[in-house]
Amino acid sequence: MKIVYASTPEQAKKINHLVEYFYSNILPKYFTDKQINEFIKMNFLNINDFDNQSDTLKEAYQIIACLETICFLIESESLEKEKYQKMFNKNAQILNNLGFSFPFSYENFLETKNVSMELGSIHVKAANHWLI
Repeated sequence: MKIVYASTPEQAKKINHLVEYFYSNILPKYFTDKQINEFIKMNFLNINDFDNQSDTLKEAYQIIACLETICFLIESESLEKEKYQKMFNKNAQILNNLGFSFPFSYENFLETKNVSMELGSIHVKAANHWLI
């Protein structure tokens, strides 16, 4: 008999927050709104399946750690170095092995395009809550 601990609601919230952060703060710097909408339709990062993202405590921790690491590597702009490329690929592989759809490679994030940022993206969160 094997005892497995289920993931907690707090972990699910953290995963949801990281996925939303990835879609609203990272992807718009590298992809157009049209591409991001396609990613949503294709269910990348399991954005449409928030309830079934992780079954066990260990899997939830792995998903959180991988997403945080990938976000950090992209935002720190250190993916030109080979050791960080390997770290990105390792974390992407872990996500895919856990059934968490992450089809991106580090090459997608080497050069900031800011396409959606310049045109005004629907995916970028507003800087404030006031409508002017």
